[in-house]
Amino acid sequence: MNNSDLHNMLEQDRLQLDELSEVLQAERDCLERRDLKNLTRLLQQKQTLLTAIETNDFNRRRLLQQAGAPADRTSLSQLRVLLENSTDTALTTLLENIENKVRHCREMSETNSIIVHRSRLNTQKALDIMRGTEAVNGLYTSHGSTQAGTVKRDLGNV
Repeated sequence: MNNSDLHNMLEQDRLQLDELSEVLQAERDCLERRDLKNLTRLLQQKQTLLTAIETNDFNRRRLLQQAGAPADRTSLSQLRVLLENSTDTALTTLLENIENKVRHCREMSETNSIIVHRSRLNTQKALDIMRGTEAVNGLYTSHGSTQAGTVKRDLGNV
């Protein structure tokens, strides 16, 4: 395996992960502002980036298999193990940088997912109030049993 080919692929990963990190931050900003117009554009951009990252991962794995690495030893973490004895410190540093960026992007994606989830809950709660339905799961009746279902109250009758 040619280290320059691997280095080029890893450099491409790093650049794509930098761009993904920027998109995830912009996505968070749009979610917080509820800017759906720009959010749609960012989601398309994110999907394109993820596809490119997956393609690059597939190509890197194929390159490693052609170099003799077993199919189950072609992930980034396995590549790290293969490079432990390498004298190419630039490649090792680049791989560490990529692993950190992947971790950072995963954390940002999880944060955005939490924002979306909370937004959905808040929207559902507002709709329930406007519709006059309110979930009462877990409340006790005068007989000591729990109520199931919803209590119906029209907003105009309150």
